[in-house]
Amino acid sequence: MILMKGVCVVRNCNYKRSEGGYTLVEWGLTILSVIAIAVVLVEFFSGSLKHKVYRRVPSPVPWPAQSVPAANPLATAPAETDDLSKFKGYDAVVVTYTAEETIALATLFTPGFSPSHWYEYRHGLDNYIPLVTDDRASFNSTNSFMVRYYHSLGLYFPCTIGNAKVLLFKSGLHLNRDGQAVPLRKLMNEIIKAIQPKIIITTGNGGGIGQDTALGDVVIAGLTRFDCTGQFRDRDWHSASYKTTPVPAGALAEITSDLTSVNASRIQDYNARPIPKIWSGTNEAVVTTDSFKFDDSRNSHKLQGLGRACDMDDAMIGQVMQDYPNIKWFAIRNIAEPQIPNPDNNLEIAGNRASSIYSEYGVFTSAASIIATWAVIDYSINKEGK
Repeated sequence: MILMKGVCVVRNCNYKRSEGGYTLVEWGLTILSVIAIAVVLVEFFSGSLKHKVYRRVPSPVPWPAQSVPAANPLATAPAETDDLSKFKGYDAVVVTYTAEETIALATLFTPGFSPSHWYEYRHGLDNYIPLVTDDRASFNSTNSFMVRYYHSLGLYFPCTIGNAKVLLFKSGLHLNRDGQAVPLRKLMNEIIKAIQPKIIITTGNGGGIGQDTALGDVVIAGLTRFDCTGQFRDRDWHSASYKTTPVPAGALAEITSDLTSVNASRIQDYNARPIPKIWSGTNEAVVTTDSFKFDDSRNSHKLQGLGRACDMDDAMIGQVMQDYPNIKWFAIRNIAEPQIPNPDNNLEIAGNRASSIYSEYGVFTSAASIIATWAVIDYSINKEGK
């Protein structure tokens, strides 16, 4: 049993809800699954896995010699209550959300410094505690195996890409789980104001929309849009959309098959491509939902026609970025689950299959979107206009 397996089961918990609230049966968890998750997370968050090498991580890729990502640890570890002003003027901030995404990002961008080495961020915590009201939020979990996420705003670590200074940030807040106050919006404003970067990139896993979007593909969005039909359906932004910065042609040229094929070769099923396709353009959208949704062959969640991939955070970052027109913003998603066949019209089975695919391959599909993130930073900071 490994961390990614357990996290995926938890991810699937968002899927089904009854009038009486969430139960283990409805979440699709068995007692064995709970025990497995507990064992793995106790080991991880208690520190018994601290500084160990993860067994399921992306394979190293052959970065160009002048732009190899490298960890840039601080001489003295910061206090968890410190703000981020020490990184003011950094060229880029990369924001991600899940365990798979963070493990992959650390493996490729901060080799030798796994997420267990990353710094804790709890600056101004008292201002956030009353805002996170949803019982499902990891921020509020009092389970012993979630100790590292309890009242945590995130994890972070600095790195370099050539001459570019980059701060990596794993958010501890999430649009769909934290409650009506949407504290993720406050957190992103706090990060941007403290660092004042040239570039913000949100990146991570997503669900593919449409038959032609394959497992492992990458979407560099031309826009993000909300499709909130649940807890935020009455907000005036429930269907709003936000344009991203156009991706430079030079950055797209840096996303080569030599880089992306390495980990694509580890994805053996579901008609994944040997070389992931990079979907980019003004009409390629990431669709942000306010609950766990996925595309299936019956279009059960009505996602088809709205975009190329779905997630649960990026459009909220787009909303925040409207106040920072001078900062470039890119939303980059990998397809961690493709469109799911649903011949029997059974959404529970289809949802379980989507989560199973994510569990098996999410850490490897993440590599391609991380490579795309690298390309945007390398070209925009190290090469464009020079």
